[in-house]
Amino acid sequence: MRIHELNCGTLAVPGGEAVFGSSHFVCRCLLIELEDRLVAVDTGIGLGDIESPGLRLGEDWVARVGPVLDPGETLVARVVSLGLDPRDVSDVVLTHHHRDHVGGLADLPWARVHATSACRSAVEAGDGGVVPAQWAHGVRWAPAPVPAARWRGHASWALDGLPASVRLVALAGHSPGHAGVLVEDALRGRELLHVGDAVHHRAQLTRTAPPAVEAFAASSQHDETARLRTQRLLAELADEGSVRLVSSHDPVPLDRP
Repeated sequence: MRIHELNCGTLAVPGGEAVFGSSHFVCRCLLIELEDRLVAVDTGIGLGDIESPGLRLGEDWVARVGPVLDPGETLVARVVSLGLDPRDVSDVVLTHHHRDHVGGLADLPWARVHATSACRSAVEAGDGGVVPAQWAHGVRWAPAPVPAARWRGHASWALDGLPASVRLVALAGHSPGHAGVLVEDALRGRELLHVGDAVHHRAQLTRTAPPAVEAFAASSQHDETARLRTQRLLAELADEGSVRLVSSHDPVPLDRP
């Protein structure tokens, strides 16, 4: 197994340097090379989003977040740049259903999509954050995840047809059914956890986050109590250093100063 961390959508947030301490953010996806196929974790901003940003991302969101909208940053382009074939992406595992995480699904219509049952229900109900145009291609849902052994006290799920080394872990709070994706990274000898939007900025793990960061996290939360509980868990993992943590949007990996 080989794991690639890919930026699938730079976000040049207006005023980001002054407010958040960073001039840009990223849409970090994972590409997992298995022996016989590729598995993606989230899909970032897709080609359709770039062609029709008002329809698929929303004019207000584009103005607020400032996506660069570069076709070279889409997941399919990143896969090709690695010398790989996008047709080999057989499965996509979602942390959650928000627009900057699912835009590339339409570029991979053949791929099976894995998500928690609560996340899938939110999509089917058109719950907060769902942009119908991003799902109009007709998503190919994989069978529902199956409960697996708890991971550090948190619920986890095995994924149909994928190895046990890749599974979902409950990281509740940001959105309905929000989850992290746990990957057992044998090459590096430790686990990697993509935390999605459970943490937006590394300072949240050291309890020194600027007020604007915490305010942003609170403004986009589904359940405050659950979000703060998840954030405390991730802070403990960061202190331990036993798990490599990566978030969707911080341009600096969470386990580096």
